[in-house]
Amino acid sequence: MSLRPENHLDGISLLAAFCLALAAPFARAEGPQPIIVEAESGKRTGVDIGKQGQGFTGTGYVTGFDADGDALELSAQAPAPGIYDLSIRYRCAFGQKGFDLRVNGIGSSGILPATGEQFALHRVGRVELAAGSNTIVVAKGWGFYDVDRVELTPSRARGAPQPPPVQAVNPRADDASRDLLARLASGYGRTTLYGLYSEADANYLLEHTGRRPAIMGTDLMDASPSRVERGARCEAVRQAIEAHRRGQIVTVSWHWNAPTDLLDGQMVEHEGKRVEAKWWSGFYTFATSFDLAAALADPAGERHRLIIRDIDAIAKELAELRDAGVPVLWRPLHEAEGGWFWWGAKGPAPFKKLWRLLYERLAVHHGLDNLLWVYSSGTDPAWYPGDDVVDIVGIDAYPADIRDSLDATWETLLEQYGSRKLLALTEFGGTPDMPRMHDFGVWWSFAVSWSDREGPRKNDVARLKQIIADGAVGTLPPP
Repeated sequence: MSLRPENHLDGISLLAAFCLALAAPFARAEGPQPIIVEAESGKRTGVDIGKQGQGFTGTGYVTGFDADGDALELSAQAPAPGIYDLSIRYRCAFGQKGFDLRVNGIGSSGILPATGEQFALHRVGRVELAAGSNTIVVAKGWGFYDVDRVELTPSRARGAPQPPPVQAVNPRADDASRDLLARLASGYGRTTLYGLYSEADANYLLEHTGRRPAIMGTDLMDASPSRVERGARCEAVRQAIEAHRRGQIVTVSWHWNAPTDLLDGQMVEHEGKRVEAKWWSGFYTFATSFDLAAALADPAGERHRLIIRDIDAIAKELAELRDAGVPVLWRPLHEAEGGWFWWGAKGPAPFKKLWRLLYERLAVHHGLDNLLWVYSSGTDPAWYPGDDVVDIVGIDAYPADIRDSLDATWETLLEQYGSRKLLALTEFGGTPDMPRMHDFGVWWSFAVSWSDREGPRKNDVARLKQIIADGAVGTLPPP
């Protein structure tokens, strides 16, 4: 159809209107509007409404999170059940601050980055809401922050992770360890293998669920020379070989008692109290004056020699596992980022140097080709020793609520390492609610509970049975 000159403007208008009509649905497809709950509308316990400064929304903000028990309770109306992204608009004038969160009674925690005098929006993570009224509680945590409002938006479904290309970092890795890494990769995003760190907990699991852990953990702590010279005896190798013969995967940790400079019998400061340090606590920073940075800076010095002595002693233990054909998920120098163990007390640079020294001494010098190297320090990338010396990236987690999906932690690690490394939950206080985690798209390759009160006994027995019976949780049948 041709347009006459006198109708040209009308034609353009019609064409523009037609294009706008076509574009309108797409313009509106920016996503659903968030559910916004102003903080000052909530029920307050020990906190107050503030109106100082600028940048807050509504009629004020909630402040005064400074005493245990201080909390803000909000009610959020959700149009439909599902998983929602939760963000907090807040202000932290004095550095980053930790906070506690409960959504419909299920707890989690997080860190609010420093904002200075400005308010900012921080995505906390994903939470599960019911249709209708939902209760959200922001509790003190570290305290000393202000809350302006909470925002909730329906979350996009997160699919299961794709396994990254996996190849053992040790080019001489033996067939058994390569096969183990391939096995973990093949189940990634479909199964989370479940493990335990004590035989007593394995018996408890069998008694109450009829299943055995797929992974069995042990520790070379008592092979540390500063413990051996005081009469300690290590049973870890025997336990690991027995687990391997039962068809279980073996993971080995090392609570490395400091090589020297133990503060045995001395009164020291620990968690705000004066306590007596004991030699058997020598892996803790408070129980030793061993200076890792100084020792590594003096390769000809006595303390450097003692580091090598200790590594060589552990190499003998690991060599027994190699000779018995046992591949090992080897998890040394864990939780360094926390600083409570001496190998993390001097910061990331000495830690990374020690990790590489350990790798060179064990994998190269001693030819321990049965080890898969599992890093589990924390989420700060400054501590990461490097892709060339890490096979699997893990995290240790002790949330206030064992139902915590660890969604935010998973997302952080997935962004940092997910395209290159498998992710694992290397310690957990209690039995993690793996089916719930899977609902959130959180798929650890394996998850290992800690022991005793922080093992499966921490869970309600009925829920423990449901978790272990889930088809995506990997365990073993009775012997």
